[in-house]
Amino acid sequence: MFKRIVMLLVALAFPIALAAQESPLGVVSKVLSLSDEQTQTLASIVQARAEALRPAMQEIQTRQQALAQQLQSSDPDVPAVGRLVVEITRIQEQIHQAVEATNYQFDAVLTPDQSARLAQIRSAAPVCDVIPAFKAVGLM
Repeated sequence: MFKRIVMLLVALAFPIALAAQESPLGVVSKVLSLSDEQTQTLASIVQARAEALRPAMQEIQTRQQALAQQLQSSDPDVPAVGRLVVEITRIQEQIHQAVEATNYQFDAVLTPDQSARLAQIRSAAPVCDVIPAFKAVGLM
């Protein structure tokens, strides 16, 4: 178990070191050992996803601004606040679904070894959120 955790932390540290020198796409390409064709496919998927999600992101931003205005007012319109929160949540769910759909597109071009490596990285991602706290208290 300890060996697996150490290997996982090393695997996570490697991309962080690379990230200081390269673009996120370059890091992903190296960590997953993508071919040039796979890297180009990933770039196309990411670009198409960004373009498709841009309107939804703008809608969230517009609603968040309206929500902030409501919350900063001395007499917020409670139904409007509730409606904005629900709308933001629905748009976020749509974005999440679109991201998952594009992830499936990308997963389809990976080799079994690359898929396994990506699965390990995805499973370790929640742990990464706590690492800054451990660093802040001097445990890392």
